[in-house]
Amino acid sequence: MEAQSAAQKPQSVSTAVNLLWASLAVGLVKMLMDFVHLSGMAPAAFTNFVLVFTFALIGFLIFKISAGKNWARITFLVLFIIGVLPTIPIMLGECSRSAVLGALSVAQVGLQAYALFLLFSQPGAGWFRKVVPA
Repeated sequence: MEAQSAAQKPQSVSTAVNLLWASLAVGLVKMLMDFVHLSGMAPAAFTNFVLVFTFALIGFLIFKISAGKNWARITFLVLFIIGVLPTIPIMLGECSRSAVLGALSVAQVGLQAYALFLLFSQPGAGWFRKVVPA
């Protein structure tokens, strides 16, 4: 019975995964709202490739986090840490273009930060370190 309860996904992990999916949805809304600005920064083909690749990578990581893959949880954390500081000037620019866009950016970072907190605190952290019976 102990092994079965250890294998069940904690509610905090399910909540974190839902927050990450919500964050990805917010990112999609932001991209649609700001597409004219984004497409003016680089050739359209490159911009579209980067957007599709980024959404696919984040979606893949969320899917693997939900499946209990510790490497995906750590990879998402590393990408968050690398991206959070450069995001600050980007958010300021978004706020100057649209208050709604800026608010969505703040919400997106908040969703990701809280999800990571849930994934790296107990009981979520322990679930990712579960021992598979031989």
